[in-house]
Amino acid sequence: MSDLSFLTFDQLLEAYFAREGVEDELQRRHGRVAAVLVTDFTEMVARTDAHGIGYALALAAAAQRAMAPVMGEYGGAHVKQVADTAFVVFDDPARALLAALDAQRALAAFNVGRTGHAGHGHRDAPIRGCMGLGYGPALIIPGRDVFGPEVNRAFVLGEDVARGGEVLASDAFLQALGALPSGVGAFRGPADREAEAGFPFHVLGDYR
Repeated sequence: MSDLSFLTFDQLLEAYFAREGVEDELQRRHGRVAAVLVTDFTEMVARTDAHGIGYALALAAAAQRAMAPVMGEYGGAHVKQVADTAFVVFDDPARALLAALDAQRALAAFNVGRTGHAGHGHRDAPIRGCMGLGYGPALIIPGRDVFGPEVNRAFVLGEDVARGGEVLASDAFLQALGALPSGVGAFRGPADREAEAGFPFHVLGDYR
């Protein structure tokens, strides 16, 4: 057995250009084909400016707790959290899609009675989810991080492109998915928004 097996993930990266076999060891230890769901929330800057960092983070955490049972039901594994952005991985793209759609429904239930407007500084403004889906080879370090081209696409879609209540998916995700579940539709992203993303994507609709 190569002594690479005794190196930590960070040590493997440090040794990458000096040692042979590091790529193989990274793939053996952390490589996996997976669906990645990235979730983000709307108007967090406005909430932070109006009510402070603690309020914004507490609201995001409450919204994440509302979605957590859905993620678990579909076998999602929460890998990491960066501020209000979460990265969740799934073995199966169909389960990732249903988790995203049902998480949006959970957020809708969470928002019942929240009628304010975040841009006007209202504390009772609804908090809406922006979600991006990707599927492909990735390096997954449980509880720490996840890397890969489809992780990057899911992040761009969830963090930068999706609007409140939307679920967006990369081409690779939709191809891996195959047939859409009953009551779920998909259409190609508008050209201007694809230009914003830098790659083609699809908007998924929940008509169940």
